[in-house]
Amino acid sequence: MGFELQLGLQRLLLPAVCSLIGCILLSRSDQGEDWYDDEPVSGIAFPTFLGAIICGLGMICSDLWQRGIISKPEAWTTWQASYQWQWMVWMIPASMFVMALARSVISVPIHFASIASTVTSSIAIGVLFVCLGERTVRDDQKAKWLPWMATSFLAVIWNIASLNSIAKSDGSRWVSFTILGQLGCIAAITLQSYASLGEWALVGIGVATGASLVGLFASSSSKLHYGWQLSTVVLPLGIMAVACLAVSSFFESRPLPFWLIGSVLFLPTLIGVMDFVYGRTANPWFRVFLAMCVCFLVLGSIFFVTKPWETEW
Repeated sequence: MGFELQLGLQRLLLPAVCSLIGCILLSRSDQGEDWYDDEPVSGIAFPTFLGAIICGLGMICSDLWQRGIISKPEAWTTWQASYQWQWMVWMIPASMFVMALARSVISVPIHFASIASTVTSSIAIGVLFVCLGERTVRDDQKAKWLPWMATSFLAVIWNIASLNSIAKSDGSRWVSFTILGQLGCIAAITLQSYASLGEWALVGIGVATGASLVGLFASSSSKLHYGWQLSTVVLPLGIMAVACLAVSSFFESRPLPFWLIGSVLFLPTLIGVMDFVYGRTANPWFRVFLAMCVCFLVLGSIFFVTKPWETEW
């Protein structure tokens, strides 16, 4: 099997298929017309848990397959992280499970919406601290570590707020494509400077692809923040995207311009602002077109600045 085919199967197809199945289940955990009222809902626990678990398993199995131990259960206990960012293999699926747990246990929607921001903020702090807590990073680039930690956390908060804002305003069918676009930009950067991290970004692209396809056909909008069903998977992917870019910044052979790093880091926020200012009073398709233009503009800038077709990178 060729390397490209193997990479596509392990890092893209497997997570995408699992995400497609998992997000279909999540989309069936519909709270109906009363989701935004201060009333308990029922019947969502099973599809929510199972959907989140299947999406997370797709990411874990992708890593086990890449390590060559997916068919050797006795070797699973030998799993080790060469670098701390590799703990995302477990942390991001665990984040999806925690989001599913919160949604199922806190059955009053308005109460879930009020606590979900605390849950996602805590997850973001934990993921960023572990990923950026590499001893060599903190010791050798100490002056760079704290600013990146603070900026990354700020990016997560703003990006999640923007994703929720888009979903609340009847943009839930395409909001997942925003994370897909951000992960695509991050993969374009990391595959040039840190291949193994770039492969992990591809796993995120696979999961985001499955979520985006389901979102097209299963609307999950809500009048509350965090009320859209696919947020259980999409928001942890947003945390993962920021963490991947933050980690890659410590391993770049040629630093990127600050404006380009900021554009990628805050891409969902940029799309959210553009959508709020220009898109919501226009045709719904114009909102999608506007978001696509922002993504392709940033991606084109990456290829123009890095010039991946030239060997000196």
